Amino acid sequence: MKHILGDQDTHIIVCERGEDALRELKQFCAEQKIAAGWFQMIGAAGEVEFAWYNLETKEFEWAILKEDVEIASLSGNVSTLDNDIVLHCHGVFSNRKMAVKAGHVRRLVVSGACEIILREFSGKMNRVYDENTGLNLLS
Repeated sequence: MKHILGDQDTHIIVCERGEDALRELKQFCAEQKIAAGWFQMIGAAGEVEFAWYNLETKEFEWAILKEDVEIASLSGNVSTLDNDIVLHCHGVFSNRKMAVKAGHVRRLVVSGACEIILREFSGKMNRVYDENTGLNLLS
């Protein structure tokens, strides 16, 4: 991971081939003490772990996509849960045939390049478990 630019509340970060972009971003936020923010990513991935959330069972249904895909769009926020940094993001991925897969993203391994723009907010956004949905929601 390279921190290319830091300008007031905005950071440009580049992840390299083989890096887990979300792990790198989470580590950057922890090191910089960023507890609230918004980010977007574009680039290419070779492995994506993503899910669809089943409200009935209150569980994520996980899948792993192991093929080269374009990160057509990925956006999310930075918050905390029990003082740990949490990244909540959703992404859309397109393969060679332009077929699209999308969902809640937990892991993203860069295959070519990955460019991240992170906007840092002052203060802290917290998550709290919501019994009704089974999710850790912003509070």
